[in-house]
Amino acid sequence: MEIQQIKEKLTILEVLAHYGLNPNRNKMLCCPFHDDKNPSMQVYPETNTVHCFSGNCKHTGKAIDQIDFILHKEGCTKHEAILKAKKLLGETIITQVNKKHGTMSNLRELLNNFNKPCKGQKKPKTTLKAEAFSILSWKLVLSLPAMAVK
Repeated sequence: MEIQQIKEKLTILEVLAHYGLNPNRNKMLCCPFHDDKNPSMQVYPETNTVHCFSGNCKHTGKAIDQIDFILHKEGCTKHEAILKAKKLLGETIITQVNKKHGTMSNLRELLNNFNKPCKGQKKPKTTLKAEAFSILSWKLVLSLPAMAVK
């Protein structure tokens, strides 16, 4: 996946939410890059950027996109920030699938019950476990958007 594709799929609001930052109704928030008592960072969801207007911020005057925000927040390299963005994008897709289909919660529940024997059995059948896991795995794979299946 190329950088442009990551930027198209991952919104700045998703990145901010990952770090526990929620803009107010005016799309402003306290800048996480300096000590800030009043919101000085403007969020621009339409361009997926943020901009800090404080004179105390080392990033003042710069538009910060999703990957740059991760880079500055984590204090990592550009490559590491891109990998983190990919990971966040993957988590976003899984979360969307979970909300739509409940797939992962159903899978966890099913896997937890596999180690319990069925009525009248002393030991659980491993073939049942393998078959059911295979079916659920394919259901999950088929329900993911095409770009996530690689």
